[in-house]
Amino acid sequence: MGMYAGYYRISDAELEQLRQLEERALLEQAEELTEDETAETCDLDKMWDALHFVLTGDTLSDAADHDPLSEAVCGSVFLARQIHVGGIPSNRVKEIAQALHEVDFAARLAALQMSDFAAAEIYPNIWDRPEEEDDIRAELPEYFADLQAFYDNAAEQGNAVLVMID
Repeated sequence: MGMYAGYYRISDAELEQLRQLEERALLEQAEELTEDETAETCDLDKMWDALHFVLTGDTLSDAADHDPLSEAVCGSVFLARQIHVGGIPSNRVKEIAQALHEVDFAARLAALQMSDFAAAEIYPNIWDRPEEEDDIRAELPEYFADLQAFYDNAAEQGNAVLVMID
């Protein structure tokens, strides 16, 4: 069992509807939205915290408010406490998509050692496995490219985004 991150394109109206709900109802409604097999999604699997760290230099708990790179991973509007559910209105999605294009992800990743991830206690706890370093360094840019493409499409379509880390 682990903590996985999923990103879902939704409308601003759906996001506003979720914001009005009590937490239990919100989680049920969010679950329904995530089960829609026709919805465009982005799955960062367990690498969401590592991406956040590469993009911001911070952990999710130290995330800076109004940082589009942080919001790309964790959302800009916190909706639930039981599991991490965040939302991003469509106007902010456009800003995030632009910010992701301004990042030199390869340079940021190259500047970090696996020990930096371990010292920051980045999830998942795989940073002390030297035999996996090449695989990890190959996977992270792929996950970043997927996230960037997802935000590009959401911005083009005028969508909001629902973030679920569970």
